[in-house]
Amino acid sequence: MAERRRFNIFPWRSVKKAKKEQVIEREPTNRPFRAVAGIPDIVRDTERLRSDSKFDNEFDLYDSMLKLDPELNGAVRAVSLTANNYSINYSRGKNARIRDEIRELVESNLDFDDFLINAMRGLMVYGNDINKIVGKEGEGVTSLISLPVKQVTIIDRRGVLDSMFGAGENNPIVKPTNYVLREGTTEVQEFPADEMLHIKIDYRSNWFVDNKGRTSYGIWGASRFTSLKQAIRMKYNTMNNRLSLEDAMTKQYITIDQSAIEHIQDPAEQHERLVYIIDEVITLFEGLRGDQIPVLPHYVSLHHVDLENTMPDSMGFLDAVNSDIAAVLQVPRVASGQERGSTFAATFNANLWAVQAISRMHRILHDACTNLFSLHLDLLGIPHRKQDLPTLIFDTMDTESPLNLMQRVSLGYTSGIMTLNQALEELNLPPAKEGGEDRVSDNEEIPEGGEGYPDNELPRENSQPGKSVGN
Repeated sequence: MAERRRFNIFPWRSVKKAKKEQVIEREPTNRPFRAVAGIPDIVRDTERLRSDSKFDNEFDLYDSMLKLDPELNGAVRAVSLTANNYSINYSRGKNARIRDEIRELVESNLDFDDFLINAMRGLMVYGNDINKIVGKEGEGVTSLISLPVKQVTIIDRRGVLDSMFGAGENNPIVKPTNYVLREGTTEVQEFPADEMLHIKIDYRSNWFVDNKGRTSYGIWGASRFTSLKQAIRMKYNTMNNRLSLEDAMTKQYITIDQSAIEHIQDPAEQHERLVYIIDEVITLFEGLRGDQIPVLPHYVSLHHVDLENTMPDSMGFLDAVNSDIAAVLQVPRVASGQERGSTFAATFNANLWAVQAISRMHRILHDACTNLFSLHLDLLGIPHRKQDLPTLIFDTMDTESPLNLMQRVSLGYTSGIMTLNQALEELNLPPAKEGGEDRVSDNEEIPEGGEGYPDNELPRENSQPGKSVGN
């Protein structure tokens, strides 16, 4: 078989063509499809995340992580939107005046839905959500201004300068008195702590060093993102290295068969002939449209490189990092549509842990809203106690289906544990006028276990009386 000589398509350029290209005027770069994003554009945003340079504070790093990582963003968004499923039980209010004022605060004065969703997001990302309370006596709370967490610092009675030089691990800030916005700039603002609504999570044993070098303890909430900093950096190191490696490798090349020059004896003329063929192939490919297929001579062949065996497989590592993200944020991966390797048992347990974690943050928001309601009534001069206020209630995430609810109530009634009216109340039905306080065990007309079914067994879905449960 005749020996083939290979030439890479990219480095070969004839001298004549190079001189010709120097004469051609450069085409404008603002034409459509002329400027195309390349590898530098893809990795530019992650360079700062991957580098070892220090951020102004931890919250800057968390913002970059949330912006660039889709798994983090999806998990945070899914959990944040659970704060929108709420209701307020105004019947818990002691009198009509308390109920009316709280209703006006929630429905008119505040964007309450956005406040709850943003607070839930802040607890997930930063571990903190800081709001400036705007209001005055006689009018109550009129608005809540959400402050960027990364621009807020907290000081105590030592003041700004004293705290900067004296707040270390041996003498940290433990009781905040003032919140400073954009400290060290010409637009600095300082607010007393009693005018701030600071919602935080896992704060009692959390050490925090702000961007001024002050050490505080038990003031700032702890972010869930803390343990993911190195994992996210390693993830984008792997992704960017793989992209760069794939871009650097030649994905196709051409070969020219020896038959193209077998009739030429002079080596210099053979070289010139090969260069000419390469130039013609390059010109052909540069002039092709997307819907055109090149027609090559029989002695020119186009080959594609299979990168599967030459590129290291990093999908297993990336999958492990994504699993770590789901574990830290306690959001099941199936919630974002990733079902790889998941089983029913594992998903069920993950859902239970997720419900507990989210319910805890709901409880934190409930306590914060109770304090907000109390402050609103204090500004209005309305005497009250905490138990006199309307209650914020979040919808439970592990609710029963109507079938499961009916089965549970039926079992409780037919076994004699519940009365008829108690069972009807569970089903949100009106009470019975006669016999509502009777139990099945006291009524001889209804057999124990229910009519047509074996004792203490629930009917299956779509089953009919008179047939066995197994049918």
